Amino acid sequence: MAIMALTNDTLATSIEEVRENIRRYARELKQDPGLRDIMGYARGWYACRVSSGEWALAPSKFAGYVGNDARTYVDAHRRRDGRLTERVLSQWFTEVEPGSALHDELVAILRDMFAGAGKAPNKLIHIHVLESDLPSSDRARARQRSPVGRILRRITTDPGILGGRPAIRGMRIGVSDILDLLASGAGRDEIVEDYPYLEDEDISAALEYAALSIDHRVIRAA
Repeated sequence: MAIMALTNDTLATSIEEVRENIRRYARELKQDPGLRDIMGYARGWYACRVSSGEWALAPSKFAGYVGNDARTYVDAHRRRDGRLTERVLSQWFTEVEPGSALHDELVAILRDMFAGAGKAPNKLIHIHVLESDLPSSDRARARQRSPVGRILRRITTDPGILGGRPAIRGMRIGVSDILDLLASGAGRDEIVEDYPYLEDEDISAALEYAALSIDHRVIRAA
């Protein structure tokens, strides 16, 4: 039995992909009844500024996969795992503190979205905002609240480096290289000593990324 990853179940690897998904959700929500029918199931919502300066929001499972659109999301949302998308999105987003002015603003926008679709939001919603869209005074606090995101920021992809494979901080050492060293019995201290340009958090980032990838669902094809 061969194992084949779903081509439309690829997790986002860049903020540009996520931004485009959020913008697309806002557009397609107005046009697709199927999208409106299931919006009440979503708990995690992700917000970013669009070109007009206004906020746009989308559910985590819409924002967190590459090339999402209404049809793909409606067909796939039940099998997709929001825990995966929320871990990926934590690289760039931070949860908005309930009771804050920003939280109240985004909740009001979300309620308007639901009202326009004749729906009501889930009572357990939590809202996250793109850190780069936060006021500068709030960004440091946001990074402290997102340890997984801080770790995963060390993983980069660049078509000009290692053929686009996940790498450490834009350097020519891949996540798989670190995993191979660990699998061969090398300890963290030994790796950092042998590769002085690496830091201990780079190794943590490689392990976190590997755990995320292993969690990703696959299907078996006959």
